[in-house]
Amino acid sequence: MEEISLKGIFSLELIRKERFAGSYGGMRYMLMMEDGKMKASVYPEPYCWEATPEEQKESEIFEYSAEGLEKMSIWLNQKYRDKFCG
Repeated sequence: MEEISLKGIFSLELIRKERFAGSYGGMRYMLMMEDGKMKASVYPEPYCWEATPEEQKESEIFEYSAEGLEKMSIWLNQKYRDKFCG
């Protein structure tokens, strides 16, 4: 099974400057900085971040580091398998 990979499209430098939105197999995700840490959120399609009700979003906080970035990628894939993979 393919997985969400942030390698080559996402970096620690990018998240410091702006939030990053993506989608995979019916799941949307938003990556951003919050209080000096990285925050990843997942939510169902079809709506954008702003139009999706808060109760449909699930988030996790990660350390701002290469290890945190790897853990965030693992978390995104786990959420996809748990909630969105048929």
